[in-house]
Amino acid sequence: MKRSICAAAGAFLLALSLFPSTAFSVLYIDINAPGGKRMPIAVADVALGRGDPSLSRGIPKILSDDLALTDLFDLVPPTAHMETVTGAHFSGRPLSFPGWKMIGAEAVVIGLADVRGDRLSLEMRLYDATQGTLLLGKRYAGTPDQLRSIVHRFANEIVYTFTGVRGVFGTEIAFTARSGKSRGKELYIVGMDGQDLRKVTDNRSFNLFPRWSPDGQWLAYTSFRTGTPAVYLRNVSTGAEKEVVRTGGSKAPGGFSPDGVWLYAGVSQGGNSDIHRVRVVGGASEKVVEGWGLDVSPAPSPDGRRIAFVSDRSGSPQIYVKTIGVAGETRISTGAGYATSPSWSPAGDRIAYTSRSGGRFLVATVAPDGSGSREVASATDGDCEDPSFSPDGRSLVYTYRKRDYSALKIISLDGRRQRTLVSGLVDAGSPAWSPGR
Repeated sequence: MKRSICAAAGAFLLALSLFPSTAFSVLYIDINAPGGKRMPIAVADVALGRGDPSLSRGIPKILSDDLALTDLFDLVPPTAHMETVTGAHFSGRPLSFPGWKMIGAEAVVIGLADVRGDRLSLEMRLYDATQGTLLLGKRYAGTPDQLRSIVHRFANEIVYTFTGVRGVFGTEIAFTARSGKSRGKELYIVGMDGQDLRKVTDNRSFNLFPRWSPDGQWLAYTSFRTGTPAVYLRNVSTGAEKEVVRTGGSKAPGGFSPDGVWLYAGVSQGGNSDIHRVRVVGGASEKVVEGWGLDVSPAPSPDGRRIAFVSDRSGSPQIYVKTIGVAGETRISTGAGYATSPSWSPAGDRIAYTSRSGGRFLVATVAPDGSGSREVASATDGDCEDPSFSPDGRSLVYTYRKRDYSALKIISLDGRRQRTLVSGLVDAGSPAWSPGR
């Protein structure tokens, strides 16, 4: 059954489902169950037609690393595997499922790769080891340098098969950091697995506040490279840029509307800062939030009907929510402290933000009506700031800072899983998680 999963022109061709996959099998993982059971899964060495022999173990390692990041799977170690997968297993020979069950696997992944010059073909299958049934089968075609992207896509399919929720492998995080001895800050992008770190800008100026477009093709950001702050859109594939916010003094993008038509931004004029939205095509703008004090950091809700933003109208920066086109706003952060950097969950049921408590910054979440506030990330020796939700809503990326050190960390929404994404760069911060792909 043919179904393309590659939407970008010029990207690798996804080939086809071998058989209709079972979306909800007897092997089902409840991602919302606290401390839920992990799925024991074995990822076998890939059978190789032609190509570099290192692919045989390189492909399973990429896939295993992906699955390990979810905290949903227990990987059966390769040293325990009792069966060698060959090309014959893709032309009629059955796997020895009792052997895989014997080593504790409830699911088995096998693959067959072939490389001819600059063309890569990869077939991947997922089996229920208990029933011996095929749960998922995909064929992919591309180039060798697209291998990691292809494997990420299959990892996403595995997660969906067992949970009904798309995985986030292949997504990326944009952020800012100082480059070398420069006093400015550049934009960087890194894969959510910590791989493929690359610099996006290189103008030795201050480039700040990256925000992804809904299609993941553009980054909005503020740059001081001309001496005057301006908001630009940059195509992450081609490097093409255009200026989109021209009026006002300081300007900072806050996020796109879900349809990508509008870019929200905080714009200062005459010592006051209000929330505007600007048409990405055409540049027409309108004021959305105004009033006494500074209104900044707008974050549109996933349905586009509301925005969260920061205002100091009560005397200190706090988080407010406004229904677009309706008078009035609701403050949702509590206490007399400090609250900034709102980020909506993809489901629209939580807003993550930075809060100051006890002299340190921490990451918390709250419902859009201000109820149910809870702490997610904090540190006794530093600050946790600038949260951004993953596309599946299960994790947050945030900035960890202490004296002369900064890092980007990813934490599960329940706080049980945490890992360092990027470290070693100076003054890293303002992470923004790309949309799902």
